[in-house]
Amino acid sequence: MQPDILLFMTDQHAARYMGCAGGPVDTPNLDALAADGTQFANCYTACPLCVPARMSMLAGRLPTRIGVTANNQTLAETSPTFLFPLVEAGYETVLIGRMHFIGRDQRHGFTRRIGGDMTPTGWVPPRQQVQAERGALAPTFSSAGCLNVVGGGASPVRYYNADIVQAALDYLAQPHEKPLFILVGTFGPHFPYVADPELYRKYKARDALPPQFAADPDFVADNPWLAAHQKTVDEETARRALAAYCALCEETDRQVGQVRAAFDAWSARSGRPAVFGYLSDHGDTVGMRRMYGKQTFFEDSVRVPLLLTGDDIPQKKTVQANVSLMDLGPTVCALAGTEYGGRFVDGRDLSPLLRGEAPDKNRVVLSQYIESRGGRNPWEKSDAPAAPEEYAYAAMARQGRWKYVTYHGCEGQDMLFDLEADPGETVNLAAQEPDTVSRLRTVVMAAADPAAAELDHADRCRMNRWLRCAERVTGTPVDERWKANRPDARGQLDVQ
Repeated sequence: MQPDILLFMTDQHAARYMGCAGGPVDTPNLDALAADGTQFANCYTACPLCVPARMSMLAGRLPTRIGVTANNQTLAETSPTFLFPLVEAGYETVLIGRMHFIGRDQRHGFTRRIGGDMTPTGWVPPRQQVQAERGALAPTFSSAGCLNVVGGGASPVRYYNADIVQAALDYLAQPHEKPLFILVGTFGPHFPYVADPELYRKYKARDALPPQFAADPDFVADNPWLAAHQKTVDEETARRALAAYCALCEETDRQVGQVRAAFDAWSARSGRPAVFGYLSDHGDTVGMRRMYGKQTFFEDSVRVPLLLTGDDIPQKKTVQANVSLMDLGPTVCALAGTEYGGRFVDGRDLSPLLRGEAPDKNRVVLSQYIESRGGRNPWEKSDAPAAPEEYAYAAMARQGRWKYVTYHGCEGQDMLFDLEADPGETVNLAAQEPDTVSRLRTVVMAAADPAAAELDHADRCRMNRWLRCAERVTGTPVDERWKANRPDARGQLDVQ
């Protein structure tokens, strides 16, 4: 019998911020998932940025292979995703909440969508509407303004998450004939760093600074792209932001518990086998090395939770093998009794690891990101000339204990970390391990040519400008943006 499958997917949850991962957050529901099922301790996103990470996860392919390397890009309508073989196998594929789709195709294989998204679904950002809805919190959705408002109180993210969770509970209370694949997508613990006041007070009382807050290693200072991610921030603000993030993670944990309980109740009524999973698209460095948000290959940015439990999923199992979010589609399809693979899929079916088969110790897990500066931010209205646009292809390769990172144009600044001996990534061993660097660099270069990736990215950015121009003339074709923020969630705080 085909199992019902529900995945709960959050935005910007670093893998370390769970109790079951030894982190500083109380997450009893996620800990229960790990105890009842299998935890993939070393799961990496294919890109430390929302849209490329999500589209890559759905397609099971690297961002450069699907042509999605920025948040203002999307999958082509004819691009395969793992939803399509599930539909072919008879599943109702349901998206409840967030996936960050843009343009006419708001499904990409989901046959039903409920709840809408936090982010605009068209090419032209509705600046005035978003500003009116979010007030002082509008700039805090980006890393540039994420520290503008920090504390305990109401926020659009918290209201959105609550609405999406309720929509999931309502859906699971209804009868359904087909086997179900459900993805519940919330926006937390993504900033704004505004959390439940009680939980915020709890973590603020711990008075913790982010790990390596004051660290300024040479491999960051000497890399202009990495150094640009650092902020000038005082210790008190850093403590408050960390407290808010931990509180948001615990609130997320509570929501996972609500949805899992409803899914368990549904499964008991349906009599079908069931699988429940938890994942996130990328992490948040939350002040480590004075960086906030994602967009780097440090562990808190690029390593994400992946937990599975249910029928035929081993209990109390931790898989240490390096895996990718691109593996999710092939794995889900295998659990559903169908297949998603072939030459156009970079991900791998993880079900052999669930059955106890030995991992491929030679596997290299890749992640890609294209740094950019200059140009014009479509969220900002300005008559000033735009600065010239510059791009740099960057990539990470994880094999065994090693993590290799390279930035195009930063010759001589490659990074290599031994994550078994140095999980905090404090010592760059590239000079001491030239053979390892050479081996992993060869794999990275085989996946994508840096100069070609930058040119392709520039072409897509130009296309995005044309799409915005056309949409201003024709209007937004599909508007599924969530617009139900309440008046008390526009920057007011109950506690700082």
